[in-house]
Amino acid sequence: MGQACNNRVPEEGDDVPFGPPVEEYLYRCSACGAEWLVDDVIVDAAVGMAKFRGEYDGRLPSLGCPGCNGDTLEYVDD
Repeated sequence: MGQACNNRVPEEGDDVPFGPPVEEYLYRCSACGAEWLVDDVIVDAAVGMAKFRGEYDGRLPSLGCPGCNGDTLEYVDD
């Protein structure tokens, strides 16, 4: 037997099953010009690695670009 379809629209205050929605940061590659929305989890991991290496300066770190394979993705502060 099939289950009944639950088409209820979520309301404000409803619990989200996996926590709050992710925050995304806009990054742009200085080499190829590609733009990427990067999840906060990725940025947090990069910050943690920079802190571990003693390279963290308080800014959002640069990341590797999947388009050109360089460490050229920089945070875009609009």
